[in-house]
Amino acid sequence: MSNLNHLMEVMAAEAELTEQLIEVMKMQQQALVNLDHAEVEISVDKQQELLLPIEALEQERLRLTREVWCELTPPPDAPETSIHLTSLLHHLQRKDADRLSMLGSRLHSAVEVMMKVNQANQYLIEHSRRFVRETLRIVTDGHSRQIVDHRI
Repeated sequence: MSNLNHLMEVMAAEAELTEQLIEVMKMQQQALVNLDHAEVEISVDKQQELLLPIEALEQERLRLTREVWCELTPPPDAPETSIHLTSLLHHLQRKDADRLSMLGSRLHSAVEVMMKVNQANQYLIEHSRRFVRETLRIVTDGHSRQIVDHRI
């Protein structure tokens, strides 16, 4: 299999796993709203299971992008830094460039959605924490009294 085909497969797999991660994050969001501690724990475990393969695929994607770049360009043109996908597209045949561009867009869109869902989840968590702190402050009169009197 050529590096270019392998790159396309890696990008498709990374996009698929990222989309799965988004679904898990949405489940976590529902669990947070529903105050379902068990479901939150399950979603956190699923997120952890997906993160390692996503990280490995990302590293493989970067490596393969560089290798394909080196195959298509003369050695002096190969920079030491990472290669942007858009730069690579200009050196490919139209069919390959279109397919790689589509995969890149899918992956980019998935990452954007993931960031939005993550931001919403962070807001829910922070809002809940503030609510609990404020409720405890009110119930304990500014933490100057205990919630339960231990005297019998």
